[in-house]
Amino acid sequence: MAQSLTRRRITGVFLIGGACLVAFLIGSQLHSYGVPLGLITLCVLSVLSSALWLLIRAEEAWSSTRHRCTAQGCTFEVRVQNGSAADNRRWQEIAAAHPTHNAV
Repeated sequence: MAQSLTRRRITGVFLIGGACLVAFLIGSQLHSYGVPLGLITLCVLSVLSSALWLLIRAEEAWSSTRHRCTAQGCTFEVRVQNGSAADNRRWQEIAAAHPTHNAV
């Protein structure tokens, strides 16, 4: 568990650093064109928040396991993050045998 927490913290630092780098590069490009500081600040903050959101979502998708219902046309799914093998197996069984099969 401690190893997973350490890995998540290190990943978080890299995600924040990557988003800051992208925002800084956009800000420096805008500065080279003579854009006023107030507009650069707004652009940098919006790029920072968008890049951070995107990187966090990508990391969540990469580190999670998704279990779907096996019934044809059913849209039920469960995402499990940082689960053990027993948790994954239990959620896989729940996804396969859930009571409401939602066909599209």
